[in-house]
Amino acid sequence: MLKKQMTAAYQYSYVRLVLNYYTLFETIGEEPVIPDRIIAYCRQLNGLLKEHFSGKDVEEGLLKLREDITHEVEVLTSYTDCFQIYEYVLNRLERKFMTLPETGHDDESFAMRLTGFVRDTRETAVMNGRIRQIIGQLPVRLTKQKFFSLVMEGLSVYIGSPLENLKDMMYTLRTESMTKLPLGMEEGHKDLFELLEQFRHEDYTNMTAEGYEEASSKLAIACQGLIDESGLYIMLQEIINDFCVLVFARPEAVIDVKEEELYCSMVGEILDKFEKEDYSAAKEEFFDRLTQLEGRQEAYYERYLRTELPEESDEWNKDPDYVKAVNVDRLLSGSSFVELKGRNEKKEAGEAEETAVVDRPYLEKTAKEYFEELSEVFSGVSRPVVRAIMAKVLSDLPVYFNSIEEIQAYIEGSLKSCLDEAEKETCKELLEELMDDENKLV
Repeated sequence: MLKKQMTAAYQYSYVRLVLNYYTLFETIGEEPVIPDRIIAYCRQLNGLLKEHFSGKDVEEGLLKLREDITHEVEVLTSYTDCFQIYEYVLNRLERKFMTLPETGHDDESFAMRLTGFVRDTRETAVMNGRIRQIIGQLPVRLTKQKFFSLVMEGLSVYIGSPLENLKDMMYTLRTESMTKLPLGMEEGHKDLFELLEQFRHEDYTNMTAEGYEEASSKLAIACQGLIDESGLYIMLQEIINDFCVLVFARPEAVIDVKEEELYCSMVGEILDKFEKEDYSAAKEEFFDRLTQLEGRQEAYYERYLRTELPEESDEWNKDPDYVKAVNVDRLLSGSSFVELKGRNEKKEAGEAEETAVVDRPYLEKTAKEYFEELSEVFSGVSRPVVRAIMAKVLSDLPVYFNSIEEIQAYIEGSLKSCLDEAEKETCKELLEELMDDENKLV
């Protein structure tokens, strides 16, 4: 059974690697500017592919490269999270410098419209998603203590849940509220780091129209750059993941020699052009072979899905072949940055934690630590930024309202507490867009 599964995984990943590797090659050749770090990682990948095809063991170097790419994306995601905070602030300043039409809704009727939008679905997950999106756009006028009590209320749903669930939520809250930023954010991203510092120290209360235009323009350019760079890293990681599957599955895979030669020759040709920095189109013969791969991905993946691994246990975890098979399964799960199982990982170490559940004292201790971190962040930024962070955190929390009336009261209270009409109108406009976009999907 393991041979069948590993063979299908090997064939599937080999085909994907050929296709994605050529796409990466084309992208590098077509893009006018590619960050130096991406070029360096491409060279590392090329070197590992060359070693692999010459018969060398590249597992350690490949896993290190995968780890490095994961860290790079973690850094870029942190920049994106930070810039979203400042985008929130700038959005709410827009009407101070531009004349835009009013939405024409008073607070009560608009709150009723939003509540109707929340109720206009039978699916609880969709309803909760809408509530969180609304909370993320509403004006925030909360004292620090009131905000902390709302966060505590939201986190209380984790009482009785596994510790891991709460830890995942705290990780999200910390990364999206700028309390936990990865190491090395400045390294290789000097321009982004300097822009972040500029936004951190900006005086938004006294911002001029010229300052607003400049900040908005810089933010838009930075965000587009982050999207482009993240896309390249994801493309690289997909290739690395399939390369890992080849390395893990090869000992068990049984594959026709001619089929392997086809894939190997295609990767070799791309690698050769990559190393020569010859980004001209491949020969017609290469594209003829490329067409031979059509439909293979789907067929191999279906074959892979037909077999299942035995359920994880302490006994199975001692088998290195089983651990590799688990990692192949994770690599083919569709999550590019999934954590892999260590070869010598002991299940016992985390067993107590896996069975432990969150109780009130543990939750209070966890929340207290987070609130101290948040207070430190709040002390170093201006009030509009504090409000943006609060909105982001509240929108990340599990929904803690007990009734639709509570939701409507919260929405109405948020709107009425905002005396800045320009900001309020912007919030209403953004919420109108949210409702329109959702209705289009329906």
